[in-house]
Amino acid sequence: MPTLRTARVPSTPPAPKRRLIGALLAALALPLSAVAAGPAQAASPDRPHLRTAGTTYYVDAESGDDGASGLGTAAAWKSLARASQLTLGPGDRLLFKSGQRWKGRLDVQGAGAAGAPAFVGSYGSGAKPLIEGGGTTDVAVRLNNVHDFTLDGLEVTNWSDSTTPRSGVNLFAKDAGKLSDVTLRNLNIHDIDGPGGSTVSSAGLLVSVRGNQTPTYFDNLVVEKNEVSRVRSYGIITWSTWSRRNGMTSLYPVETGIPDSEVVTWTPSTRVRIRDNYVHDVTAGGITPMHTKGAVVEGNRVHKAASGRLNTKGGNVAIWWQGNDDLLVQRNEVSGTGFNGPGTDGHGFDADADNNRSVVQYNYSHDNDGGFFITVSFNGAPTKDTVVRYNLSKDDGYEVFSLSTETSGTRIHNNTIYASGRVVTVHPPYAGAGDYPLGKIVHIYNNASGIEIRNNIFYNRTTAGYDTANGTVYDSNLYWGTASPVAPSGDINAIKADPKPVSIGTDPAGFELRADSPARGRGATVTQGIEDYFGNPVPATAPDRGFHQFTGAPYRPVVTTSYPTLGNSHAYRMADGDTSTAWSSVANGITFPGTIDIDYRQPTSIGSLTLHTAFATGQGVKQLDVQTWNGSSWVTQATGQQLAWSGNTSTVEQRTITLPQRVTTERLRLRIRDAHLQWGNFAVYEIQAA
Repeated sequence: MPTLRTARVPSTPPAPKRRLIGALLAALALPLSAVAAGPAQAASPDRPHLRTAGTTYYVDAESGDDGASGLGTAAAWKSLARASQLTLGPGDRLLFKSGQRWKGRLDVQGAGAAGAPAFVGSYGSGAKPLIEGGGTTDVAVRLNNVHDFTLDGLEVTNWSDSTTPRSGVNLFAKDAGKLSDVTLRNLNIHDIDGPGGSTVSSAGLLVSVRGNQTPTYFDNLVVEKNEVSRVRSYGIITWSTWSRRNGMTSLYPVETGIPDSEVVTWTPSTRVRIRDNYVHDVTAGGITPMHTKGAVVEGNRVHKAASGRLNTKGGNVAIWWQGNDDLLVQRNEVSGTGFNGPGTDGHGFDADADNNRSVVQYNYSHDNDGGFFITVSFNGAPTKDTVVRYNLSKDDGYEVFSLSTETSGTRIHNNTIYASGRVVTVHPPYAGAGDYPLGKIVHIYNNASGIEIRNNIFYNRTTAGYDTANGTVYDSNLYWGTASPVAPSGDINAIKADPKPVSIGTDPAGFELRADSPARGRGATVTQGIEDYFGNPVPATAPDRGFHQFTGAPYRPVVTTSYPTLGNSHAYRMADGDTSTAWSSVANGITFPGTIDIDYRQPTSIGSLTLHTAFATGQGVKQLDVQTWNGSSWVTQATGQQLAWSGNTSTVEQRTITLPQRVTTERLRLRIRDAHLQWGNFAVYEIQAA
């Protein structure tokens, strides 16, 4: 396994998420058939949409009788052992009485059919039925080779203060082929003990696929609206032995007990959706999908992942993924991820080993001690073409972006990063105990390549810098936060100015742009057909920088003139894109020369200039000079240009001035030498640069 990075040796990279957990792992050669995990919540037996053809069975811990039929509330079974003997069929329901508890293990087997799912949930009113593994079993609720199935509304624990791997709910499959339409929802899984580190065979909710004879995977798997907390390993994790490709030839054999010979050709689960879950206070990763294609992780809240570790050397990430294609991670809020010192991650998000085309968008990451985003892999299992866009990172620590070994094509654009200078403290007994100020906004390790960083707002109130190794491209980012903002020299379109957020605070809306923000309309063209963090459409060209696309008054250049203005014929009308609206000077006291200045607020290429005017022989400009701003002074591009107008009617005429050469500038000046003054004033309807 590659060596983890350290603060003292910057060239040492982060490692993929196969985190060492010390001597504890030596005892984990445990068959995966014994592994499980999961959260649960309640459901009513009289829901019409669940009443398909099938049989309903009842379980009552207080008044039940295992010798009864189980076919009514008055004939309910009593124990988990009796309920575990049932093989569910299409439309069948197994219901546990609300407000009661069972100790031990529930094994669920059987399956529904399309349109007639099998169902395990609750009946009656009150608290969710509680199944307590009590540390007497590796998993409290295990679902075996199910399909067309829903688990809804249970509470699950499995705690005995042991370091043996434990899980709450385990959706398990082995050599079963395609397993479709499984939903795990409304579960409350908590207090799951275990090794106290990053052990993938231990979780609150574990989805595990074994075997190497029949390609096996889940299709249309939904994990939603669960609460998973106080787990000594992972919150929610999925993995499969059908994962061999590139350099991925093992499935953590020390942690799972799975020999490399069982790990076979990558066969991903499809249409996996992990959404609207609340995962908090877990020792390892909060949500970790592995071996999927086209999965979506959205709307989740993950707080305090990688915390409360018994192992003092490991690390982890709130939401991280491995061995996936086309994963979408969006609209999640992640905070408080623990950091055990340099080399132990602690980030909000991580595109880890063997991923292709991940998209990380519309997320709110804050107060994660290790940083916002990391991507890292190892030789033979590269991670490629990751997009990180339209996210907000607030006060994430140590390294906001860590871009590391065997990764390529990482594109980071239109994110807003706010770094106030929060110092991260790692307390003993962790190996990296100490205080860590923000080290880098962007840290590039080893051979990470193809990195493009565009259109971001870096509101950086520290001296933390930006690596430029391996041909990294910086383009059209905004830098602010100190009197002399840090910025990489290669960003030729950099803006160093206050982005003017509405109000910096704890609400993402406070980081929206104000109407006068210099970030507006000045981004490089990156992609089309997307929206910003708030759901506003993003234009195909000249988007705003940062995670917010302003939706107030449309962007327009700032126009000023040395001439007094007539009434409410505002100067902006000369560059508002509308040739039917006009600016006019007052009717008295006109003197020449005077000026009209246009500030485009972004680099603008100009090769010609067209003036539009109605009643042109009565009020059109007759002669002018054209000047551009070079950053310190005005440069004359054309002198004494004559404009000959034809008519004096409401028809808008156009006259074009071609410059000797194309010029890129942010500011344009028309120096007016003469104009028609039939009514004592002159007017301009539009000035268009091309």
